[in-house]
Amino acid sequence: MSQNKGDVIKELETVFRDRLFTEPHILALYSHDASSEVGVKPMAVVQPVSVDEVVRVVKLAIDYGFKIVPVGSSTSLSGNATPKLENTVIVSLERMNSIIEVSDIDWYARVQPGIKVDELNLELMGYGLQWPVDPASSKTATVGGVISNGGGGMRGAKYGPASHWVLGLEAVIGTGDVIRVGCRTVKCREGYNLVQVFIGSEGTLGIVTEATLRLTPLPESFVGVMARFGNAESLVDAVIRVRRDKLWPMVTEFIDDITAQILNLEPGYYLWIGVDTYTGSEQQILSKLSADISSSGGEIISKASTWQEFSKILEPRRMLYSATLKAAFNDYGTDVFVAFEDVAVPMSKLPEAVREIQSLGKKYNVKMNLGGHIGDGNLHPSVWARRSDRDEMDRVLRFFEDVGKLAIRLSGTVSAEHGIGTQKRGLLREAISSRNGGNSDMVIGLMKGIKRIFDPHGIFNPGKIFD
Repeated sequence: MSQNKGDVIKELETVFRDRLFTEPHILALYSHDASSEVGVKPMAVVQPVSVDEVVRVVKLAIDYGFKIVPVGSSTSLSGNATPKLENTVIVSLERMNSIIEVSDIDWYARVQPGIKVDELNLELMGYGLQWPVDPASSKTATVGGVISNGGGGMRGAKYGPASHWVLGLEAVIGTGDVIRVGCRTVKCREGYNLVQVFIGSEGTLGIVTEATLRLTPLPESFVGVMARFGNAESLVDAVIRVRRDKLWPMVTEFIDDITAQILNLEPGYYLWIGVDTYTGSEQQILSKLSADISSSGGEIISKASTWQEFSKILEPRRMLYSATLKAAFNDYGTDVFVAFEDVAVPMSKLPEAVREIQSLGKKYNVKMNLGGHIGDGNLHPSVWARRSDRDEMDRVLRFFEDVGKLAIRLSGTVSAEHGIGTQKRGLLREAISSRNGGNSDMVIGLMKGIKRIFDPHGIFNPGKIFD
């Protein structure tokens, strides 16, 4: 059926009533995510409270030909939660935010997608458990959004990204059907792994309506330090020394001197290392950390003996995003453009990666700061420019592109956890091409084929991932 906006709104009203929004100021709020990507106002926002309501809106999209962008808290930094077409309905899952079940024996939790990561972990603490996927935006990021992005975060140095911690999913696909894939067991080999196909798909294959999450116990004991260095090379050297000492930190994070200045910290490069351990080994671990940091020219300025204490001294690192925005808006006000890079390289390539990123910043003469999850090689250089200054914008975009190409050259990835969205479609093709003899068509074609199977009418999040 051809689309008629008035008819679509009337149909949506019958399902969502006071959970349908068409007011211009509300549509403006949902016209972008946390990136600087420019979107358009959708024609409506709906907030389902059940899988049946999600099915209804998908079937309406099939019948009327409108598009759907599913969102959680829209904290994406790659543009993948930004609508690009006006005939779009935003499906906001913020009201589907319940914990359905927690098993303290099988170590899993069944949750709806709209629950925030910190709220989930606060509840799990009562069971002595955690979902260890910990994005810097964990106060606002939703579980569904983290799964959609394939997010990682602060504890990734030990626990890895979301793909390691999702056992099963319920989702509504582009035919209007509900599928349930995966298991409630860690071992699950039932044909193709469709759970992993959904993780990191950025809302292009369907709408996740429930997730079965793998959990892990809270640490029996924990120690952590905050250290300061005179330069980036010394900080990276300390991280390498810790690796060679065969310590396996849960958290290894850093910020550069520019970010420290924005946050009113003493001048320097800051490193946070936190290790979960067993009672009785704390001093031995602290001694190793102290020796590695001292040998690299660093100075420990704070110590923590519990996760709660460490979380407090880690707070400046969680402010990397807000510090970047603060500096950018101070420089250019509302005419600002900010690009948040997200690359990862093998740990052995970290010294070269950090050195070359800083060199690229000087080469293009851009305003830049640097931080990230250095314990898994995930770096977040951010750059900003005056949007109306064509020359400055060109330099920023060339820097952004060259950082991605650097990651490819160092056998890394152009997207570690932020996704492809609209910003990295070209870099995705280049990365795949580099691993396939200069030809990306076959692999990209397979991905597009998967998209057509799950979304035969092309309704989900158009314009994302593929060029």
